[in-house]
Amino acid sequence: MTPPLLLVGHGTVDAVGVAEFGAFTRRMGRRLCGAGVDVDGGFIELSSPTVHEAWAALAARGHRRMAAVPLVLVAAGHAKGDIPAALEREVRRDPATEYLFGRPLGPHPVLQQILVERVAAALGGEVGADTAVLLVGRGSTDPDANAEVCKVARLLQEGRPYAFVEPAFVSLALPDVAGGLARCRKLGAERVVVAPYFLFDGVLPRRVGDQARSFGAAHPDVDVLVA
Repeated sequence: MTPPLLLVGHGTVDAVGVAEFGAFTRRMGRRLCGAGVDVDGGFIELSSPTVHEAWAALAARGHRRMAAVPLVLVAAGHAKGDIPAALEREVRRDPATEYLFGRPLGPHPVLQQILVERVAAALGGEVGADTAVLLVGRGSTDPDANAEVCKVARLLQEGRPYAFVEPAFVSLALPDVAGGLARCRKLGAERVVVAPYFLFDGVLPRRVGDQARSFGAAHPDVDVLVA
């Protein structure tokens, strides 16, 4: 039997984010059913369905070995510790099962291209020589995770017509959104596209947009757009 795909998210108190995770899981199920791959997904905390529920559902359908992929962008504490610990608990509950663990999704060329498309949509397709991009990640106490966001910012800049791409974070790390925009302004950008680096909507991505628009209102000399 082909190992099923088990998508593992962190979880959120935001109903929109939960709904988007569920929709993505169902979409993956439709795409992979022709290849004979079963798909389910769950969260490690804060919301349902839980990883335990998804694992139990796959096991009930006869699967013993799961291909678990963390639905996160960077290898922070969740991907390094929390998600593997949740999966290990499932193996201890049912020793007849096991799992293979995939790596976080980013950085990946497909995600880079999606970012490019979202930035272009915010700009209306026009990229001027004075246009910068502020890539905003979640932020972490894990320096490796923050460094990965900086790497993505650099990769986004390579070979593209932006004046420059700067990284920023919405929590737990600096620069924050306002600090990142202030840096772009001091570096001479007259237009900045703020690109939230998140997989799904939720409290933090919306906070990025709110803070970006607030900075733009206070600094009318800079055209601040949100992707």
